[in-house]
Amino acid sequence: MISAEDKKKALSNPSSVFRHPADVVDSRDLDVIEKTKILKQWELDARLLQVASEEGMNEGEHSLFADVKKAQQRLQAPPLEEDGAPTKSGP
Repeated sequence: MISAEDKKKALSNPSSVFRHPADVVDSRDLDVIEKTKILKQWELDARLLQVASEEGMNEGEHSLFADVKKAQQRLQAPPLEEDGAPTKSGP
């Protein structure tokens, strides 16, 4: 059972609550809208991590970008909108 506090935390830092993006999709404690929002945040985090890695600024963290995209496909979540995200690699 995911508490209301953990749901709130997952919306801003998904990896602090879930070990893997697929765990979000498999959760019975979240509705589709919550899952979609969490996976979108995880995608943003993964994109930022990729950029940091390219610039030599991360400390060996592994990006879960591909896993996030697979989880979004399983959920049939729409892709991030192009709205000027703060990364050079996309939304």
